[in-house]
Order: sequence, then structure tokens, then C-alpha cells
Amino acid sequence: MLKHYLVDEVTDTLAPRKQAFKLFAEASNWQSWCSVVRHARLLNGDWRPGAFLLFVVDLPGLPPAPVIVRVYEYKENERITWGIDLPVGRIFHRFTFLDDDDGNCRVHQEEWTEGLLTPLVGWPVGKLIHRFDTRFAAEYAAMF
Repeated sequence: MLKHYLVDEVTDTLAPRKQAFKLFAEASNWQSWCSVVRHARLLNGDWRPGAFLLFVVDLPGLPPAPVIVRVYEYKENERITWGIDLPVGRIFHRFTFLDDDDGNCRVHQEEWTEGLLTPLVGWPVGKLIHRFDTRFAAEYAAMF
């Protein structure tokens, strides 16, 4: 199966893991601290596998774009994975929250494609996704 990583990066926060996870899990507040998210909310309840997350990507120079993803994995204070499953492939985005040696949290962010979709999400879509992901991570870390 074709697989390609669009993002595989770690962001250090100056907060304990539970605090860092809590801020991240409050999706309806993302737009208050992140300039590339115009709106975000869970569509059918709380974080859990099978829930749907809607967020509107607002990258400079591009029109706002709504994205709806399915939550595939949710482990409180540890991990959230969401994605889009299409007939030609899938895109997954995973955030793993890890303790560092100083009592703070490191967030490992991975986003990848699988299947025939992989070559199609190369340039320029992959670059846009990477730009969004790195900006989101930087602004998230700046909250602590």
C-alpha cells in the first residue's frame, strides 16, 4: 500500500500533559488561539471513535475551506486520531501527547496518506496541509 507522511513533527509545550491535552481537546475554542482555524466543533457529541469534527481552515491567501473528519482514535490525555476515508485512499492525522523529562508535554503530530490517493495529495495539496499543520502546532505551543 502506498503511504506518504505529510507531517511527522514534535512540538514542545511548557505545560503538563493533562493541561496541554485539555486545551487541544476543546475544539470549539481553537479559533480563539489559532489564526488558521476560523471555526471548529464536534458535530455529534464528545470526542470518541466515530464522532465527526468540523473545522474551517483559513490559510492566508486562500478562501476558507470546511473540512469534516471522522475521529478514529481517542484516548484522553494520550492520543487523538482523525481522518478522511475515500474510495481511492485515506488521510490520517494523529496527535500523541507525551511527558518530557521536565514535567511538560511534547506533542507528536503525524499526518499521512494511504492508498491511491497518495500521489494525488503530493504537491501542492501536501504543501498546504503541511503549512496548516505547522502553523497550528506553533500557535498551540505559544499558548503555554
